[in-house]
Amino acid sequence: MKKKFLVPALAAAIVGGGVAGSLVNSSAFASSNDSKSVEVTGQQEQQQLAKEATITKQDAISAALKDVAGKATNTELEDENGTVVYGVSVTDNKGKQQDVKVDAKTGKVLKVEADDKEEGEKGEKAEKEGKESEAADQQEQQQLAKSAKITADESNAIALKEVPGKVTNTELQDENGTAVYGVEITDDQGKAHDVKVDAKTGKVLNVGTDDENESESGSEEE
Repeated sequence: MKKKFLVPALAAAIVGGGVAGSLVNSSAFASSNDSKSVEVTGQQEQQQLAKEATITKQDAISAALKDVAGKATNTELEDENGTVVYGVSVTDNKGKQQDVKVDAKTGKVLKVEADDKEEGEKGEKAEKEGKESEAADQQEQQQLAKSAKITADESNAIALKEVPGKVTNTELQDENGTAVYGVEITDDQGKAHDVKVDAKTGKVLNVGTDDENESESGSEEE
């Protein structure tokens, strides 16, 4: 009697295992087919675009290099708003990446633009440098604050005695090795002044105008 029950159970296990195996194999097969179908679709698109092109890849590269002197690094057929074009990536003589669009029928250069990837990398680099600069400024401010003996409000009051008006900005600065408060004041005539107050002694070290500062900057550049 026991054998009669064991045989159907064994058969069910075999059938179940076969079904499970089939499902696994089917899933793997489907996944493999998906990657292949994407590759085939890309090839088919290139083949379809190639049928509409009347100039060769080399012709497109030559046209692109006449417009942007440099070295072609990659060329690919593309659909640009319904127009078949060669997208030619060129590294110009300054090392900058340019994306040149050449009409695949006429050989005419339609557009030249900076490579988006390169611009993106530049943007990320600039953002990173900006954050590093901001962090360095914060660290400098903290270091200068340790040297200060008077507060920002006290420096403002001292500066306003020297130049009556309205304080627009106050910032700790390193003035030739001395920690000072740079207090910007707009006087009653609307003229901007920059008052330097010693952050330790509270003594006014210098009073200048924005015009003078700009003139000094211009002289240094010259």
